[in-house]
Formats: sequence, C-alpha cells, structure tokens
Amino acid sequence: MNLRRFCTLLGLAIFAFASTAEARVHRVFPGDSIQAAIDGASAGDSIIVEPGVYQETGNADFGLRISTDNLRLIGKTRRGEKVRLIHYDTQHTGVYAAPAACGPEVGVGGCPDELQGFQIRGFTVEDFPRNGIQTRFVNNFRIVRNESANNGNENGNGIYPTISTNGLVAHNLSYGSLDTAMWVAASSHVRVIGNEVRDSVIGLEISVSNDVRVTHNEIHNNTVGVGLFHPNAAGNAQLPVMEDWVIKGNRVYNNNLQNDAPPGSFQEGLPSGVGILLLGVSGHTIQRNTVEDNDFSGIAVLGWCTATLPVPGRNCFANAPEADPSVNDNLVVQNRVNGNGSSPPTDPPFNAVSFLAADITYYTLPGLSPPGELDEMSSGNCFKNNRPVGHSAVSSEPDGLLPTDGC
Repeated sequence: MNLRRFCTLLGLAIFAFASTAEARVHRVFPGDSIQAAIDGASAGDSIIVEPGVYQETGNADFGLRISTDNLRLIGKTRRGEKVRLIHYDTQHTGVYAAPAACGPEVGVGGCPDELQGFQIRGFTVEDFPRNGIQTRFVNNFRIVRNESANNGNENGNGIYPTISTNGLVAHNLSYGSLDTAMWVAASSHVRVIGNEVRDSVIGLEISVSNDVRVTHNEIHNNTVGVGLFHPNAAGNAQLPVMEDWVIKGNRVYNNNLQNDAPPGSFQEGLPSGVGILLLGVSGHTIQRNTVEDNDFSGIAVLGWCTATLPVPGRNCFANAPEADPSVNDNLVVQNRVNGNGSSPPTDPPFNAVSFLAADITYYTLPGLSPPGELDEMSSGNCFKNNRPVGHSAVSSEPDGLLPTDGC
C-alpha cells in the first residue's frame, strides 16, 4: 500500500471514530418524557426507551415530533412488556418525522429541507385519530418492528411514509385503521418487507410513488388487501415517474371485512372482498403471491374510469383524470389464486358488478371520459402462469380471455 493511500484510509478511520465518539445515547424511563430526550439530542444520537406507558403532553398535534437528522428511537421490550405511546387530548399523529418547518399541510415541493436518516424500532403507537407513524420529506428512513394499534380511527393511517425516499418498512404489525394500515404515498425507493397488516379498510396501499418493493408480507382481514391507486385517489400531487411497484411473494387472504370508512371518503367507495386491486395504474408487477379466499376478487385490474363509473361526483365525467386512467404494461404472473370470488356483494351499488367476481378480474372500457379528456385505452398487460390451471377469470377483452399482449 502506498503512503498516500495509507494516509487517506487512516484519515477516514479517524473521522469515523470521531463521529461515532460524538454520538450520544439518551435513556428514557417510565415517568420521563421521550420528547424531552428528542429535544435534547443531536444529529446521530440514539434514544433508548425502557418498557412502559408514555403519554406526551407537550405538543397539541403530535405525540412525538422529530426534526433532528440521523436520530434513532429504540424501544426496548422485556418479559412481554413494551414501549407504548398513547394518544393525548388533541394530538392527531403519534410519531411525526419531518424537517422543522414542514408540517403535514406542506405539499410536494413546498419543503425547503429534507430530514436525513430517521429510524424507529420497537414502539407500540396507539389510538391516534389520524396517523400512527408518519414520515414526510425524509431521506433514508427505517421503520422496523413497531406496532400501530388502532391509529387512523377517524379516517387515517397506521404506518405512513409519505413524500420520502430510500426507506425500509419491515417486520411491523399494523391494524385498526379506517383508511389504510400501511400506506406508501408520493415516495421513491421504498422496501416493504415482512409486515403484517390486518383489520383495516385497506391493508397496504401505494399511490403516486416510484420503485416500491412489497415482499413477504401477510395481508389479511381487511376490506381490500392491497390497493394500488390512480392519482385521483391520492392526497398528494403526482411524481414525474410513478412506476415499478412490485408486489411479490406475499400472502393475501380473507380480505372480507365490512367497509366502515367515513362517509364521503374515497375509501367508502371500495367493495369488500378484494385481495389485490389495481385501479388505473401502469407499469407494475404482481408476482408469486398467494391470494386466497377473498369473496369478490383475488386480483382485480380495473381502469380508473371503469371502476368509478357508478360513483356520482367521482367518476371521470364529473372528475376528469389527472393522469392516464388506463391500466398498461402490468405483469400478473406466477400467482397462486384459490377460492376467490365465491361470495360477491349483494348490496347496491356493488351488486350491479357482481359479474366481476373471480380469482382474477381484468376490466377496462374506453369512452368513459368526456371528449377532450384522457381516455382509458389499456394495453400491454400480461397475465401468465397463474395457478392452479383453470382458476376463474373475468375479462373485458373481446375474446373473454385475460390479455397476454404484454408477455
């Protein structure tokens, strides 16, 4: 090794050691304030919280507010005890990580900063009416081994990375939301691995995002298991690229929960009994999932205008699509589908479309937008090698078969 290279490596090692030495560990015990430890921490610090029940009273909006870079929140468990953060008074979100000046009201492009390196592990967040754990304008985040319990019980979400990049959401449990148990929104390069999402209107949702991988999750007992939705269904502005969502190797079953979403919400218009639902989105992959015992449809791929046609005020005549409403270039391959579509809804308005019940449903119709607006002209989809052979299917193709022009 030459002298210059040796000196460079030595300098890097000294810098890394100094950076590590400067980081501190803050310990929080029952009766202490977690927020006080967060406020006293510096970039790179860790906050280790002992098991117990914590109710933070210092912020009217959030249980915990994080705006320091590279902060790690670690909840410890001991003999079945855990760190429980519970709702207080007017707080609407349990854990909110974002730059200091960027609250939930700041939209895409409106925040001048980006929070770096947020991590949370081992927290149970309970009964916040809007969101359990939310990131916004965060780069390089980790949400691992947490529990979201009955958050979003007034039309909100459990675990909610939004307008964030380069994230991992892994091995969490989320349930009891009147919107979505786990929602990746307006985000890029996110991995969703090994979570359990259940007992919510939507188990897992993706909208206006790019490069999202959803693998090895257990998704069950929701109204809709997985929802991949057109921008008209999202609360965030579009991204330049909204492609490459890969739903692979998940178990999606028994998503037949009664829909109790608040009146007037988008979620209210979703039928019960759908495993994986693609609405007006393109360029995605549904592969090697096990999709079973969803009463209406196992995997449903629908054009946005087709799906919303029966919904007054929301269909494409009343609310023109912001992006192409077609379903193009989607791969639905090598899935195991079984026992789906056996009990389609009998109540209006969904009884009118009970003919769509099947293991796999593909339905898209042109001409459902006003003249001059974006029209639904779907193509390039591939349905192939789904098992078992002879599974039930419904298609709007002239020959009644699932399309393979994109294979």
